[in-house]
Amino acid sequence: MLTYGMVKRMCKQARGIVDDTISFRHVFVDPYQHAPKGLFVPLGRGAETLNIAIEHGAIAAFWREEEELPRYIPNQFPLFFVASPLQALEKLLDSYRQWESDTVEKTIFHLTISAHNGRIDSYDIAVLDALKQLQQKWTDAQGKEGCDQSC
Repeated sequence: MLTYGMVKRMCKQARGIVDDTISFRHVFVDPYQHAPKGLFVPLGRGAETLNIAIEHGAIAAFWREEEELPRYIPNQFPLFFVASPLQALEKLLDSYRQWESDTVEKTIFHLTISAHNGRIDSYDIAVLDALKQLQQKWTDAQGKEGCDQSC
């Protein structure tokens, strides 16, 4: 399972509680996705979506370095500062595939955004396309590992 320590190794800076034993059951990009013990990856304006993601189970998040932090974020809430959350997600996926064989319990990656009252329009087409490519890359990798011909 993906842990705080694994994510911290990829990021220049972090704030909030420092606990290498925190594990993430989910990594998700859709703030409306129910993802208990999740690591949220905001693809749009984080200030507008992080509160929703917290309500749906986020216990930590990537945060764009130059974006201002909203006042509602608790001081102990872990934030990992990155230049681009989407690029950090791609790097995380690649790294997790290497770490995954060492873990018994797997982290679930939710890499799709569902339409919530037409809110999908707020995402840039290029971001959605990159996300689709990451989803395909992840699906392909999962299909090759531990799957026989019947899959």
